[in-house]
Amino acid sequence: MIQAFDKYLSKHAPFTDFDVNQMADSAMVVVIPVYLEDELNDTLDSLFACKPINAKVSVLLVFNAVEGAAGSIIEKQEETIKQIEAYSNKSGFINIYVLKAFDLPRKHFGAGLARKIGMDLAVHHFSVNEEVNGIIVSLDADSTVETNYFEEIFGFYSNTKNKACSIYFEHPIEGDKYEQNIYAAIKQYEIHLRYYVACLQYIGLPYAEHTIGSCFSCKASSYVSVGGMNRRQGGEEFYFIQKLLQQGNYGNLNTTTVYPSPRISTRVPFGTGPSVKKMVDNNESEYLSYNLQCFVDLKPLFDSIDSYYKISEDEFQKEVMNLPGRVRSFLLNSDFYEELKPIGENCSTIEMFRKRFFHAFNAFKLVKYVNYTHEHFLERMPVYDAAMELLEVIGLDNNDIFEESELLLKFRELQKQ
Repeated sequence: MIQAFDKYLSKHAPFTDFDVNQMADSAMVVVIPVYLEDELNDTLDSLFACKPINAKVSVLLVFNAVEGAAGSIIEKQEETIKQIEAYSNKSGFINIYVLKAFDLPRKHFGAGLARKIGMDLAVHHFSVNEEVNGIIVSLDADSTVETNYFEEIFGFYSNTKNKACSIYFEHPIEGDKYEQNIYAAIKQYEIHLRYYVACLQYIGLPYAEHTIGSCFSCKASSYVSVGGMNRRQGGEEFYFIQKLLQQGNYGNLNTTTVYPSPRISTRVPFGTGPSVKKMVDNNESEYLSYNLQCFVDLKPLFDSIDSYYKISEDEFQKEVMNLPGRVRSFLLNSDFYEELKPIGENCSTIEMFRKRFFHAFNAFKLVKYVNYTHEHFLERMPVYDAAMELLEVIGLDNNDIFEESELLLKFRELQKQ
């Protein structure tokens, strides 16, 4: 048993009677929430098509339902469970395990809780088998993967300094599996995702990473050290990954690919599924993304961090007058100085302050800033226009880009480097 893992587990209810002792000793556990899924077979087929690695992999399928769920929902879940029996003993290195969590509290029911249940069980499994370097991987039941998926994840952690990573992704943007309006919508939404991360990179935010539930991984020790997955009903991966990022040694795994589904979904309040649904239902031809100006405005603040080291309140008031008005308004109205002051007081060097500054102006604060500026000052922009403008601002040629597919491919290339 691993003491740190057991200490964590003692504080988190399992929500299931699943016995981890039935699991084969594995170096990696892939956690997949499953709720009324029609594409799970595609996901499992892609996993079993992966190149073998010299280690055991456990795949935990967390079939979940809310307390008091309709009989039809439970029946559908049970039918899906029967369908995956064919995968038993299909591979020499992958083992599939079904976990039923059919009575989850309504207050927290969602993909976040299902993900947490599976990941906590992965920690339990690694503790029982004293696998201190155990790897946890997050995937969705409607996502497929490249054949080198396990190989590259395992290779990433062969560098013992690595603690966690985002895994490169590409949504399908053509074909006949979905309606063409869905492909059109997901094309724009993925541009939005990549445009946003590129904006964060442009302004110098150190936490400029994609935060997608089907595309990340971490060591079990890192999972435990940041308090585990939360139970949020939407955006759980964003909050969890931000904690991993602040811990350090977080990487981008760009040598393999996850292919998340572009399908419509209503299970979560925001994200890919609801965004695609809104565009399709409203017959919208343009996805409205963040105005580039809000990021251009913010860059001078991040470029002048040293000016705020051990600054007095009066000096702070004077210093922010050098910033664009929208940024100044946000900093003053959000009492940012009160967050900045203790950081300066507790940093003995300016180098330390530069790092800790982003504990105050972190990704959460950035989201508040972006929302504030769009609520009070700026209008959203069509994502194609915003992304094209960003390419110009960062000095990249966009003269050979004439349509959304070309723009998306440009951003994919940039972020895969």
